[in-house]
Amino acid sequence: MIEFIKITNTRDLITVPTEVKANWIHLEKPSFEEITNLSNKYNFPLDYLTAVLDNQEISRFESSKENSLDTPVLMLLQYPKQIVSPSGFAQFEALPFSIIMTKDMIITSCNDHLDFISALENSRKFDATLPNPERVAIQLSWYFSDLFNTHIKSIKFETERLESEIQSSTENKQLFELMDMQKSLVYFNAALEQNLSVFQKVHDANWLMKTPQSQTALFDIMIENKQAIASGKIQSELLSQLGAMFSAIVGNNMNIVMKVLTVITISLTIPTLIGGIYGMNVALPFQNEGNAFWWIMFLTFFLILLTVWLLKKNKFF
Repeated sequence: MIEFIKITNTRDLITVPTEVKANWIHLEKPSFEEITNLSNKYNFPLDYLTAVLDNQEISRFESSKENSLDTPVLMLLQYPKQIVSPSGFAQFEALPFSIIMTKDMIITSCNDHLDFISALENSRKFDATLPNPERVAIQLSWYFSDLFNTHIKSIKFETERLESEIQSSTENKQLFELMDMQKSLVYFNAALEQNLSVFQKVHDANWLMKTPQSQTALFDIMIENKQAIASGKIQSELLSQLGAMFSAIVGNNMNIVMKVLTVITISLTIPTLIGGIYGMNVALPFQNEGNAFWWIMFLTFFLILLTVWLLKKNKFF
Protein backbone atom coordinates (compact mmCIF):
# COMPACT_ATOMS: atom_id res chain seq x y z
CA MET A 1 0.00 0.00 0.00
CA ILE A 2 1.29 3.44 -0.92
CA GLU A 3 0.30 6.63 0.88
CA PHE A 4 0.97 10.24 -0.10
CA ILE A 5 1.43 12.76 2.70
CA LYS A 6 1.75 16.54 2.59
CA ILE A 7 3.68 18.39 5.30
CA THR A 8 2.10 21.82 5.70
CA ASN A 9 3.81 25.03 6.78
CA THR A 10 2.30 24.54 10.23
CA ARG A 11 3.93 21.07 10.40
CA ASP A 12 0.60 19.24 10.09
CA LEU A 13 0.54 15.92 8.23
CA ILE A 14 -2.25 15.59 5.67
CA THR A 15 -2.96 12.59 3.46
CA VAL A 16 -3.37 13.66 -0.18
CA PRO A 17 -4.68 11.60 -3.13
CA THR A 18 -1.76 12.05 -5.55
CA GLU A 19 2.01 12.30 -5.49
CA VAL A 20 1.93 15.75 -7.12
CA LYS A 21 0.82 17.49 -3.91
CA ALA A 22 2.87 15.30 -1.59
CA ASN A 23 6.32 15.78 -0.14
CA TRP A 24 6.32 12.46 1.73
CA ILE A 25 5.64 9.00 0.28
CA HIS A 26 5.07 6.08 2.61
CA LEU A 27 4.87 2.42 1.58
CA GLU A 28 3.36 -0.21 3.84
CA LYS A 29 4.08 -3.82 2.88
CA PRO A 30 5.29 -2.64 -0.53
CA SER A 31 4.89 -4.75 -3.63
CA PHE A 32 7.81 -5.31 -5.99
CA GLU A 33 6.07 -3.16 -8.62
CA GLU A 34 5.76 -0.21 -6.21
CA ILE A 35 9.40 -0.58 -5.20
CA THR A 36 10.57 -0.72 -8.81
CA ASN A 37 8.54 2.34 -9.86
CA LEU A 38 9.88 4.52 -7.04
CA SER A 39 13.42 3.21 -7.48
CA ASN A 40 13.42 4.16 -11.15
CA LYS A 41 11.74 7.53 -10.60
CA TYR A 42 13.99 8.73 -7.77
CA ASN A 43 17.12 6.88 -8.90
CA PHE A 44 18.05 4.79 -5.88
CA PRO A 45 18.94 1.08 -5.52
CA LEU A 46 16.12 -1.41 -5.08
CA ASP A 47 17.55 -2.65 -1.77
CA TYR A 48 16.78 0.73 -0.18
CA LEU A 49 13.16 -0.49 -0.06
CA THR A 50 13.41 -4.28 -0.38
CA ALA A 51 15.41 -4.28 2.88
CA VAL A 52 12.21 -3.81 4.90
CA LEU A 53 10.85 -7.11 3.54
CA ASP A 54 13.51 -8.95 5.55
CA ASN A 55 12.71 -8.80 9.28
CA GLN A 56 16.32 -9.74 10.08
CA GLU A 57 17.78 -6.73 8.23
CA ILE A 58 20.20 -4.65 10.30
CA SER A 59 20.28 -0.86 10.58
CA ARG A 60 22.59 1.02 8.23
CA PHE A 61 23.36 4.36 6.57
CA GLU A 62 24.00 4.50 2.82
CA SER A 63 24.62 7.13 0.16
CA SER A 64 25.91 6.88 -3.40
CA LYS A 65 27.67 10.24 -2.99
CA GLU A 66 29.21 11.17 0.31
CA ASN A 67 28.82 14.91 -0.07
CA SER A 68 25.27 15.90 -1.06
CA LEU A 69 21.62 14.98 -1.41
CA ASP A 70 21.94 14.95 -5.21
CA THR A 71 21.32 11.21 -4.90
CA PRO A 72 18.97 9.71 -2.30
CA VAL A 73 20.33 8.88 1.15
CA LEU A 74 19.18 5.84 3.12
CA MET A 75 18.71 5.63 6.88
CA LEU A 76 17.56 2.09 7.67
CA LEU A 77 16.46 1.97 11.31
CA GLN A 78 14.72 -0.58 13.51
CA TYR A 79 11.63 -0.06 15.64
CA PRO A 80 9.93 -2.26 18.28
CA LYS A 81 6.82 -4.29 17.48
CA GLN A 82 4.74 -6.27 19.99
CA ILE A 83 3.82 -9.83 19.02
CA VAL A 84 2.53 -12.98 20.74
CA SER A 85 5.25 -15.52 21.44
CA PRO A 86 4.87 -19.28 20.81
CA SER A 87 4.32 -19.71 24.56
CA GLY A 88 1.34 -17.36 24.37
CA PHE A 89 2.74 -14.26 26.13
CA ALA A 90 3.55 -10.76 24.91
CA GLN A 91 6.94 -10.39 23.28
CA PHE A 92 8.71 -7.68 21.29
CA GLU A 93 10.81 -7.88 18.16
CA ALA A 94 12.66 -5.26 16.13
CA LEU A 95 11.56 -4.61 12.54
CA PRO A 96 13.32 -2.54 9.84
CA PHE A 97 12.06 0.88 8.72
CA SER A 98 13.49 2.55 5.63
CA ILE A 99 13.94 6.35 5.45
CA ILE A 100 15.08 7.68 2.08
CA MET A 101 15.89 11.40 1.85
CA THR A 102 16.15 13.51 -1.28
CA LYS A 103 16.30 17.27 -1.64
CA ASP A 104 12.54 17.74 -1.77
CA MET A 105 10.98 14.37 -0.99
CA ILE A 106 11.18 11.82 1.77
CA ILE A 107 10.24 8.19 1.16
CA THR A 108 9.59 5.76 4.01
CA SER A 109 8.67 2.10 4.06
CA CYS A 110 7.98 -0.74 6.49
CA ASN A 111 6.60 -4.27 6.24
CA ASP A 112 3.97 -3.90 8.95
CA HIS A 113 1.20 -1.50 9.92
CA LEU A 114 2.60 1.38 11.95
CA ASP A 115 0.37 4.26 13.00
CA PHE A 116 3.24 6.73 13.06
CA ILE A 117 1.39 9.79 11.70
CA SER A 118 -0.73 10.33 14.80
CA ALA A 119 2.26 9.39 16.95
CA LEU A 120 4.45 12.01 15.26
CA GLU A 121 1.78 14.68 15.66
CA ASN A 122 1.68 13.99 19.42
CA SER A 123 5.41 13.53 19.97
CA ARG A 124 8.17 16.07 20.45
CA LYS A 125 8.26 18.86 17.84
CA PHE A 126 11.53 19.91 16.25
CA ASP A 127 12.56 23.19 14.60
CA ALA A 128 10.14 24.14 11.81
CA THR A 129 12.94 25.79 9.80
CA LEU A 130 14.56 22.43 9.08
CA PRO A 131 14.06 21.05 5.55
CA ASN A 132 11.14 18.64 5.44
CA PRO A 133 13.18 15.48 4.65
CA GLU A 134 15.61 16.17 7.50
CA ARG A 135 12.86 17.10 9.94
CA VAL A 136 10.82 13.96 9.21
CA ALA A 137 13.93 11.76 9.51
CA ILE A 138 14.76 13.39 12.85
CA GLN A 139 11.14 13.11 14.04
CA LEU A 140 10.98 9.40 13.15
CA SER A 141 14.37 8.72 14.76
CA TRP A 142 13.19 10.36 17.99
CA TYR A 143 9.89 8.48 17.86
CA PHE A 144 11.62 5.09 17.49
CA SER A 145 14.11 5.82 20.30
CA ASP A 146 11.29 6.96 22.57
CA LEU A 147 9.25 3.88 21.64
CA PHE A 148 12.09 1.59 22.72
CA ASN A 149 12.29 3.40 26.06
CA THR A 150 8.52 3.10 26.54
CA HIS A 151 8.53 -0.65 25.94
CA ILE A 152 11.54 -1.19 28.20
CA LYS A 153 9.60 0.59 30.96
CA SER A 154 6.63 -1.71 30.34
CA ILE A 155 8.95 -4.72 30.68
CA LYS A 156 10.16 -3.26 33.99
CA PHE A 157 6.57 -3.03 35.25
CA GLU A 158 5.90 -6.63 34.18
CA THR A 159 9.06 -7.72 36.01
CA GLU A 160 7.82 -6.09 39.21
CA ARG A 161 4.47 -7.86 38.78
CA LEU A 162 6.22 -11.22 38.46
CA GLU A 163 8.27 -10.48 41.58
CA SER A 164 5.03 -10.10 43.55
CA GLU A 165 3.91 -13.56 42.37
CA ILE A 166 7.18 -15.32 43.05
CA GLN A 167 6.55 -16.30 46.70
CA SER A 168 3.65 -18.66 46.05
CA SER A 169 4.38 -19.83 42.52
CA THR A 170 4.68 -23.53 41.76
CA GLU A 171 4.03 -23.25 38.00
CA ASN A 172 6.24 -22.64 34.97
CA LYS A 173 4.03 -19.85 33.58
CA GLN A 174 6.13 -17.07 35.10
CA LEU A 175 9.32 -18.68 33.78
CA PHE A 176 7.93 -18.59 30.24
CA GLU A 177 7.02 -14.91 30.69
CA LEU A 178 10.54 -14.18 31.90
CA MET A 179 11.98 -16.00 28.92
CA ASP A 180 9.88 -13.92 26.49
CA MET A 181 10.92 -10.68 28.18
CA GLN A 182 14.58 -11.70 28.00
CA LYS A 183 14.22 -12.44 24.29
CA SER A 184 12.62 -9.02 23.79
CA LEU A 185 15.53 -7.29 25.50
CA VAL A 186 18.05 -9.19 23.37
CA TYR A 187 16.31 -7.89 20.23
CA PHE A 188 16.09 -4.40 21.74
CA ASN A 189 19.77 -4.18 22.67
CA ALA A 190 20.91 -5.33 19.24
CA ALA A 191 18.56 -2.93 17.43
CA LEU A 192 19.46 0.03 19.66
CA GLU A 193 23.20 -0.50 19.18
CA GLN A 194 22.72 -0.61 15.41
CA ASN A 195 20.44 2.47 15.39
CA LEU A 196 22.99 4.37 17.47
CA SER A 197 25.66 3.57 14.90
CA VAL A 198 23.45 5.08 12.17
CA PHE A 199 22.76 8.23 14.21
CA GLN A 200 26.49 8.61 14.90
CA LYS A 201 27.34 8.37 11.19
CA VAL A 202 24.71 10.97 10.30
CA HIS A 203 25.93 13.23 13.10
CA ASP A 204 29.56 12.93 11.95
CA ALA A 205 28.79 13.49 8.26
CA ASN A 206 30.04 16.88 7.08
CA TRP A 207 27.34 17.41 4.48
CA LEU A 208 24.08 16.15 6.06
CA MET A 209 22.09 17.73 8.91
CA LYS A 210 24.83 20.24 9.69
CA THR A 211 22.67 23.10 10.96
CA PRO A 212 22.88 23.75 14.72
CA GLN A 213 19.22 22.74 15.07
CA SER A 214 19.85 19.42 13.31
CA GLN A 215 22.98 18.70 15.32
CA THR A 216 21.17 19.45 18.59
CA ALA A 217 18.28 17.20 17.60
CA LEU A 218 20.63 14.35 16.63
CA PHE A 219 22.53 14.73 19.90
CA ASP A 220 19.24 14.48 21.85
CA ILE A 221 18.27 11.38 19.85
CA MET A 222 21.62 9.71 20.61
CA ILE A 223 21.20 10.50 24.31
CA GLU A 224 17.69 8.97 24.25
CA ASN A 225 19.06 5.94 22.40
CA LYS A 226 21.94 5.49 24.87
CA GLN A 227 19.48 5.75 27.75
CA ALA A 228 17.41 2.95 26.21
CA ILE A 229 20.56 0.82 25.75
CA ALA A 230 21.60 1.31 29.39
CA SER A 231 18.06 0.62 30.68
CA GLY A 232 17.79 -2.47 28.50
CA LYS A 233 21.10 -3.92 29.74
CA ILE A 234 20.19 -3.29 33.39
CA GLN A 235 16.77 -4.87 32.91
CA SER A 236 18.29 -7.84 31.08
CA GLU A 237 20.68 -8.51 33.98
CA LEU A 238 17.84 -8.23 36.48
CA LEU A 239 15.75 -10.69 34.48
CA SER A 240 18.64 -13.17 34.35
CA GLN A 241 19.02 -13.04 38.13
CA LEU A 242 15.27 -13.16 38.66
CA GLY A 243 14.99 -16.18 36.36
CA ALA A 244 17.56 -18.13 38.40
CA MET A 245 15.84 -17.09 41.63
CA PHE A 246 12.44 -17.98 40.21
CA SER A 247 13.59 -21.49 39.30
CA ALA A 248 14.97 -22.03 42.80
CA ILE A 249 11.81 -20.72 44.49
CA VAL A 250 9.49 -22.77 42.27
CA GLY A 251 11.52 -25.88 43.13
CA ASN A 252 11.47 -25.01 46.84
CA ASN A 253 7.68 -24.41 46.77
CA MET A 254 7.19 -27.77 45.10
CA ASN A 255 9.27 -29.40 47.85
CA ILE A 256 7.04 -27.78 50.48
CA VAL A 257 3.94 -29.09 48.71
CA MET A 258 5.42 -32.59 48.58
CA LYS A 259 6.26 -32.42 52.30
CA VAL A 260 2.69 -31.46 53.16
CA LEU A 261 1.33 -34.29 51.01
CA THR A 262 3.74 -36.71 52.71
CA VAL A 263 2.54 -35.60 56.17
CA ILE A 264 -1.09 -36.09 55.06
CA THR A 265 -0.22 -39.56 53.72
CA ILE A 266 1.51 -40.58 56.98
CA SER A 267 -1.39 -39.23 59.05
CA LEU A 268 -3.96 -41.16 57.02
CA THR A 269 -1.93 -44.32 57.43
CA ILE A 270 -2.73 -44.42 61.18
CA PRO A 271 -6.55 -44.86 60.92
CA THR A 272 -6.01 -47.28 58.04
CA LEU A 273 -3.67 -49.38 60.19
CA ILE A 274 -5.98 -49.34 63.24
CA GLY A 275 -9.03 -50.06 61.11
CA GLY A 276 -7.22 -52.97 59.46
CA ILE A 277 -6.27 -54.47 62.83
CA TYR A 278 -9.79 -54.21 64.29
CA GLY A 279 -11.23 -55.60 61.09
CA MET A 280 -9.61 -59.02 61.66
CA ASN A 281 -11.84 -61.95 62.62
CA VAL A 282 -9.95 -62.79 65.83
CA ALA A 283 -10.38 -61.92 69.47
CA LEU A 284 -9.35 -58.29 70.05
CA PRO A 285 -8.95 -56.08 73.14
CA PHE A 286 -12.08 -54.10 74.15
CA GLN A 287 -14.25 -55.93 71.63
CA ASN A 288 -16.92 -56.47 74.29
CA GLU A 289 -16.82 -52.90 75.59
CA GLY A 290 -19.89 -50.81 74.77
CA ASN A 291 -17.81 -47.64 74.11
CA ALA A 292 -15.02 -49.41 72.24
CA PHE A 293 -15.77 -47.50 68.99
CA TRP A 294 -15.37 -44.09 70.64
CA TRP A 295 -12.19 -45.14 72.45
CA ILE A 296 -10.70 -46.33 69.17
CA MET A 297 -11.71 -43.06 67.43
CA PHE A 298 -10.19 -41.03 70.27
CA LEU A 299 -6.96 -43.06 70.14
CA THR A 300 -6.79 -42.65 66.35
CA PHE A 301 -7.17 -38.86 66.42
CA PHE A 302 -4.70 -38.61 69.30
CA LEU A 303 -2.09 -40.58 67.37
CA ILE A 304 -2.68 -38.43 64.26
CA LEU A 305 -2.23 -35.20 66.22
CA LEU A 306 0.86 -36.60 67.97
CA THR A 307 2.39 -37.59 64.64
CA VAL A 308 1.74 -34.16 63.08
CA TRP A 309 3.14 -32.44 66.18
CA LEU A 310 6.33 -34.54 66.14
CA LEU A 311 6.85 -33.88 62.41
CA LYS A 312 6.29 -30.17 62.91
CA LYS A 313 8.60 -30.07 65.94
CA ASN A 314 11.35 -31.66 63.86
CA LYS A 315 10.74 -29.09 61.09
CA PHE A 316 9.69 -31.69 58.60
CA PHE A 317 7.28 -29.14 57.11
